[in-house]
Amino acid sequence: MPVVPCFDPTTGASGGAPPAASASLWNLTTTAIDLTDGSWTLYDPDSLIDTVSHAAGLNTVTWNALAAGSADYNWSAGTTHRAPRWSKLLQIDGNQVTQLNTLLFTTRVEVDTTVNDFDQQLVVGVALDPSSTTATTIDGTGAKFDKTTGGGPGYGTWQVNSGTTSTNNNNEYSVCTVLRSSNSLGAGAYVNIDSSDVAVTSNSRNSNQNAAGVGTVNVHILVGVGPRLSTGTITAGDQQAFKASFTAATIGVS
Repeated sequence: MPVVPCFDPTTGASGGAPPAASASLWNLTTTAIDLTDGSWTLYDPDSLIDTVSHAAGLNTVTWNALAAGSADYNWSAGTTHRAPRWSKLLQIDGNQVTQLNTLLFTTRVEVDTTVNDFDQQLVVGVALDPSSTTATTIDGTGAKFDKTTGGGPGYGTWQVNSGTTSTNNNNEYSVCTVLRSSNSLGAGAYVNIDSSDVAVTSNSRNSNQNAAGVGTVNVHILVGVGPRLSTGTITAGDQQAFKASFTAATIGVS
């Protein structure tokens, strides 16, 4: 005959011990990205990054010269990505996330638009192979920022080698969530927010792709920088500066 607990061994209350409580999902905190903290690996196949520094929450990237524009340096175009990126494995509570997990990855991105040296682009998200130069092997999705030196800030979502952004002078920062599950690269949705924490615009974009890899492939966090367009060039010493943070959760659906 099974033994049924009649009292809580901790409090002595009748009815046995209460069920174990899981961590609250209310107001999950984000983790700030500091590209200088030693946990990130830079992949820069054409040696375009001079330095990166971090102060007051801002990551400031200083460039070497990019003399000739190419789609290879545009995260939102072409089949080849040679633009610089930092990455590290995505782990949650000591568990490595793979492309088979159902993953919700949310970012908050805020770019310092006073650092306005060139027509810039930034992506912050998740990827399968951040050390590849093939867009459909990197398999990246996440948040996207772009801006011309004479235009307003555009925030949105990046999907493999395409992107959708909404440009508005009132954009202060953006929140973007990408959903990936069961080998699908899923989709991304974003809300752009002003300085009083009121939404300005929102939109979404589907990847319409499954991951290129088979089996269990690890997911990485990726932070990529580059010019806004495929024709964009960068002068040595040009900078871009941004704050970024993330939170990630997997959901058991099977």
